[in-house]
Amino acid sequence: MKTIFDLCVPRPDVLAGRLRDEEFAADLGQVVAGKASAEYGDPERFFRHTHPTKGLKTLLETVCRRLSDTGGELNAVCRLDTQFGGGKTHSLIALIHAVQSDSGLPGIEDFIDSSLLPTGPVRIAALSGENSDPANGMQLEYGLHARSLWGEMAYRLAGREGFERVIKSDETHVAPGSDTLIELFGDQPCLILIDEIAVYLRKIARVFPDATNQFTAFAQSLFKAVSASPKVSLVYTLAVRADDKEATDAYRIEQQIAMAAFDEAESVSGRKATQLNPTEEDETVFVLKRRLFERIDAEGATPVIAAYRDVWKRNADSLSDDADRPETTTQFERGYPLHPELLSTLIEKTSSLNNFQRTRGMLRLLARTVYDLWQNKPADATAIHPHHINPGVQAIRDEITTRLAQGQYTPAIAADVAAVSGMAASVAQGLDEKEYAGQPPVTSYVARTILLHSLAFPDAVRGVLPDRLRSSVCSPIVEPAFVESARRRFMEESLFLDDRPGAPMRFMTEANLTQLIRKATNEVEPHEIHAELGERIRDLFAGRNQPFDPIFFPAGPYEVPDEIGEGQPFLVVLNYDAAAVAAEPSSLPNEILEMATRKGTGNEFRTFQNNLVFVVADQGRVSGMKETVKRRLGLKRMTTPDRLRDLADYQQEQVKEEFRKSDVAASVQVAQCYRHLFYPSSNPLAGNEARLAHTLISLPSAAEHPGNCQRQIHRALRDQKKVLSSGDAPDAPAFVRDQTPLKIKGEITTLELRNEFRRAPNLSILLGDEPLTQCIRQGIDSDVFIYRVGDQVFGKGDPTPAIQIADNAFIYTMSRATQQGLWPRKPTPAEPPASEAATGISLGGSGTTTDDSGTTTTDSPADGPPTTGPGTTAQSTGRLTATGPLRQALTKLFEQARSQKIEKFANVRIRLFGHKDTWDVHQAVATFNGATSTSEFSVVMQAEGIEELALEFRGNMQRANTLKSNLTPLLQTATDADFKGAYTLTFNAPLATDTTSGETFIKAMTKYGGGEAYVEAEAAAKD
Repeated sequence: MKTIFDLCVPRPDVLAGRLRDEEFAADLGQVVAGKASAEYGDPERFFRHTHPTKGLKTLLETVCRRLSDTGGELNAVCRLDTQFGGGKTHSLIALIHAVQSDSGLPGIEDFIDSSLLPTGPVRIAALSGENSDPANGMQLEYGLHARSLWGEMAYRLAGREGFERVIKSDETHVAPGSDTLIELFGDQPCLILIDEIAVYLRKIARVFPDATNQFTAFAQSLFKAVSASPKVSLVYTLAVRADDKEATDAYRIEQQIAMAAFDEAESVSGRKATQLNPTEEDETVFVLKRRLFERIDAEGATPVIAAYRDVWKRNADSLSDDADRPETTTQFERGYPLHPELLSTLIEKTSSLNNFQRTRGMLRLLARTVYDLWQNKPADATAIHPHHINPGVQAIRDEITTRLAQGQYTPAIAADVAAVSGMAASVAQGLDEKEYAGQPPVTSYVARTILLHSLAFPDAVRGVLPDRLRSSVCSPIVEPAFVESARRRFMEESLFLDDRPGAPMRFMTEANLTQLIRKATNEVEPHEIHAELGERIRDLFAGRNQPFDPIFFPAGPYEVPDEIGEGQPFLVVLNYDAAAVAAEPSSLPNEILEMATRKGTGNEFRTFQNNLVFVVADQGRVSGMKETVKRRLGLKRMTTPDRLRDLADYQQEQVKEEFRKSDVAASVQVAQCYRHLFYPSSNPLAGNEARLAHTLISLPSAAEHPGNCQRQIHRALRDQKKVLSSGDAPDAPAFVRDQTPLKIKGEITTLELRNEFRRAPNLSILLGDEPLTQCIRQGIDSDVFIYRVGDQVFGKGDPTPAIQIADNAFIYTMSRATQQGLWPRKPTPAEPPASEAATGISLGGSGTTTDDSGTTTTDSPADGPPTTGPGTTAQSTGRLTATGPLRQALTKLFEQARSQKIEKFANVRIRLFGHKDTWDVHQAVATFNGATSTSEFSVVMQAEGIEELALEFRGNMQRANTLKSNLTPLLQTATDADFKGAYTLTFNAPLATDTTSGETFIKAMTKYGGGEAYVEAEAAAKD
């Protein structure tokens, strides 16, 4: 791949770095006086370095036709409109050289037909507001001074005699009449040039109060006089934008005054000036190339541009939309070696600064850039990109900080982009040394590009988006992915990048908040993190009004009680540093094994092994939990008055907001880290002697209520059918009988039976007495138990007893009750034989038998549909259901359909628990085609200022979208919330259940996520 050093040759003065400041600043007065530098004063050199723009060629032809009196000119008056540095003064100098030269001037034919050049002398009055001196008078010759524009003009056109003709007007600053001006013209060709009029108006306003009115009067007289004189031409300039005619420079007010004066002059004279733009925007590149380069091999550049086009096409998805457009390639072909993004950035961004002099400013900046490039010759310079403008070069840095008055970015440049000599490397330079040694310094390229896009006005246009940044930096040698990698690293480390949400990449004048927070965070000591985490974990797992009594960070079995206490089971919270497990533990940690089976000093076996639940940290999440807490402590440091005073107002508010958010973030991290539960079970993990099984608290669930971790533990254990609360279906009476001493002893007090639930790992953990009393009642009703309290005995058929949990209330097996004569109940002599209903004796009945041990079997079908697999139920109605993680549940649903030869679904219903999982599926349903969808939401929540909000919704997706946008911020700030959601998709055409169709539907429903779900589907009628 050929580089710019192979295909381009800079002009000798650019290559040698000999360009002086004055060579970029055209001075009309110096050219007229013969004192200008060779760049502007030598006609041959001037035209050799000037590009013949359309505007300049039109101007030269119009003026020369007028002066030569050949006819056909557009107008006697021409106005040049463009902002500072846009070529106005340059065009006036071209006029002077053209009318004073003959047809033999080398290169003049590129600008004008030489036959149109004046053949005789031309009087020239070149009036520049920068050179005027209304207060002291401009010296015309010894003893003769002009204080007004018309005084100077009279002298330039008619010498001392002409000046004396208007001397009174000059002294009093009263504009002369048009006839007087016609006298000054005489019958010779005259060229009148007025430049930088705004500067003159600002000066004169301090000397003559009526200056504005008199300038308007002068303009009217001048327009009238010029129009009446065949061989006289007037050209004046205005520094205004061509599109809206608005002035934008430091003399904005005076420019508007001058424009109003000239507009009125046109109106009064009835002659409209011809308006020209010396350099149209699409010609700027030719002006730059002509001044900077002696030779450019356009043919050799063709494969280079093709290579760029290939990069843009291959990476179209990651680049800006403009990159792969044909217009961009055309622009590159016209502008090579200048990259299209270089010109766009200078024109769109840098040129918006008031003191950036458009073409002149670009030439200054690019001349220094070309010099630097040819000095160092980077191997990847296949074109000149924005990132080649290197502020690490002192001359370029001075252009930015001094000439463009952007000194406020000096700290950002030094810290992030390019350090000054003798100072530590900038962030970008450091990353290049560390990450990209031996490769192009792509991080510096990224930083320089962002800096150039930061130099803009107003604030709304400052900065660059990632796709355009990648387009700007990438090349046939530097791939966009390489640029993106460097961009991400730089954004993480940068000190001055704007870190406000939604802001484009741009540098700020003060250090960004991200780095200030990082600095404060790095000051936090490990013991502070340990103390904060310990306190937060205790708060999150606190036991007041909670189902479990927490034991925090026990060092051994002796710190874990083996007692029933107040009836709450114990929740053992292990220290995250002492015991943490892998994401999918295959064995039980020794610390848990010892505490679960031993008590005291470890020599005795634990009695109440079903009274403990262990919650353990995930070792892969411990560091993230610590970092989050560390950041909160750093933010806490920043909220102190001393540190807040050093921040901008918006940063103060952001720090306070971040500190508030960090409280929830830290709690979420703790909840998500402590996600491993070990609980007593008949199916222990890896067959351990402690008989503990393992389950996970789902991460979305843990994040929903981070302030109440026991709630998540309760939910997880309830899902495992391990804990029973009021309202839950109790353990089966026969199962309870067989898992306790009741089976062997035949009788037990209800108090002892409750204690047995604390001992036996196979039983559920009771979080109240109601599940136990329900179990006893069911045992009585099913002939498994006989209940006795005092002298009262209750069996099947008796009125429902009030079950007492006491040491004088007993439960009997049927065999024991029969053995002791408690059951069947014997009739008293005074009574007739009791009926079955009166005695409660079971006569068996159809399909029901009771054996000697009290075990009941039923021949009739069990309640509910037959189970066909874990979490899946098939009903004879053609409706299938499944539960589990959404993808897994849907997969089960389709597998069951295929096994039952159900070919199509008429509809599918998805139920979810928790708003985050619901919103993930909401987005998938909302974008699914081919079905009519309805939404259902059920919400009960509390939040700050909201004692209770209860809502039930059912409606279409359009209404659901509106409700979702309103609910989301409320749910995010809720202190407690119970949320359920459901979506029903009724297919326009029944959905096939084959593997391909099923996988397509599952992928569509889970593409944004999805947690635990209950799904059901209804089979479509067969054709």
